[in-house]
Amino acid sequence: MSFFNSYFTDTQIYLLLFAGLFLLLAFIMHVKEKNILSVVFLGLTAICIFSFSALLDPFLNLWDERFHALVAKNMMNHPLMPTLYDDPVVDMAYDRWDRYYIWLHKQPLFLWQIMLSFKIFGLSEFSLRIPNIVMGTALVIATYRSGKLIVDRNVGFISSLLTISTVYIMELAAGRQELEHNDFSFLVYISLSIWAFIEYYYSKKKIWIYLIGLFSGMAILCKWVVGLLVYFGWFVLRLMQKKIKLSENKDFLTALSITLIVALPWQILTFLWYPAEAMSAYKFNTSHFTVPLDGHDGSFWYHFDMFNTIYGKLASFLIIPAFWILYKNNKDKNLLNSLVSMVLVVYLFFSLAATKMPSFTIVVSMIVIIAFGTLLYYAIEFVNQYVKKDVFKHIIFIVIITAIVMLRFDIGYIADKYTLKKDNNHYTMMLTHNKEVFKSLELPSNTVLFNVKGRHYIEAMFYTGVPAYNFMPSFEQYRKLKDKGRIIAVFVKNDEKIPDFLKDDISTIFIHKEIMGYE
Repeated sequence: MSFFNSYFTDTQIYLLLFAGLFLLLAFIMHVKEKNILSVVFLGLTAICIFSFSALLDPFLNLWDERFHALVAKNMMNHPLMPTLYDDPVVDMAYDRWDRYYIWLHKQPLFLWQIMLSFKIFGLSEFSLRIPNIVMGTALVIATYRSGKLIVDRNVGFISSLLTISTVYIMELAAGRQELEHNDFSFLVYISLSIWAFIEYYYSKKKIWIYLIGLFSGMAILCKWVVGLLVYFGWFVLRLMQKKIKLSENKDFLTALSITLIVALPWQILTFLWYPAEAMSAYKFNTSHFTVPLDGHDGSFWYHFDMFNTIYGKLASFLIIPAFWILYKNNKDKNLLNSLVSMVLVVYLFFSLAATKMPSFTIVVSMIVIIAFGTLLYYAIEFVNQYVKKDVFKHIIFIVIITAIVMLRFDIGYIADKYTLKKDNNHYTMMLTHNKEVFKSLELPSNTVLFNVKGRHYIEAMFYTGVPAYNFMPSFEQYRKLKDKGRIIAVFVKNDEKIPDFLKDDISTIFIHKEIMGYE
């Protein structure tokens, strides 16, 4: 316990303790075949784990979380007008994604979620991540249900625990991995659309058609057209079933229509309201496939090399046996082939794309994790065939799963990366320092802040509420700002030459505090 007390807050420690308690209760309910209670306690475990992760970084993360937080904060006043610079008072070219005025760099749904959380719970790093806590819990429950339908309730249970203990998923929810909230929402909505597809396959109830369409549309509103992934798998299924006539695919077309109804209005409105910005964002997004944007390049095998990073050590060696065991033990081969086709097309598409980023393929993680869950369950069953008494079988099941979950949820790794356990954790130290600097500034509301190091002007705008830039103003910019009645504040670095027109202006605020981090 002294280890935890040294590096984690009391709240984080209590969350971990409650997670352990709820996990134990989930095991007990599962062994007693009280499935509903088991799922309830799995959900409570997920809430605790994702809440723990949301508290890991008490600052806005690099590289994108800070941008998403700022845009969502600005949208509180105008939800249909996403802005990065809410007050673009300085005459300059707002012509890049990292300095746009109207910010259409990402689709808006996940930003609306953050905006709503800010409105309800106030502005904080934790409230920024509350939507991920809710969505992560939904992902865990959807994984349980999907695993249960594809194989059985044991595979569903194990797969949900593998989801909870996947540190990469936790880090996305925590805002630390690249594209964090954006990719996490995308992952969850695509997973929910696949879950609804599986439910519809077995039940044929119309409600699932509508939910497929809804979740797919919401996925598009988080990132873009890969949100249609479920329809690729559905199309493959219909080919295997030899159902290619329009009259045989009314359900498919109904769901697709709902997806378009959900996703298209925003695309149309942005081109009507912000045509230049919308066209620029569209060209940028479509160029991902042909150009390695922002230096995010890699070989064809990049996403295969990332496999162990996302799913854990040895994952790349176990994935083929996992899918083989899943293929041998699933309830319906046609459905499984449809799901596998989604995995294959995602890996092929993003392997061919020029821009490579770690989380691009995570949208199929629910299917991959269910394969691992199947492998693990049948490995336990292999051991249990030599055990006669059921009570010992249950004990073996609980002990093995608990051990694997604890090994995967590497608390030592988390402490090293997210706390000041090690003196060389410069990332945490510098961003904690920068936040303290920005929060300490008491600037008049009509201030414009200049010479902020690198892209840290984004955090500066979030914490101070005034426009911020990473350069010294020119005389022309200075003159226009003074004509508008603005006060100028400038970060002053050691031995840096300050323009005379700033030094001669007694109203200029000089800030002699260091901003740490990247240029």
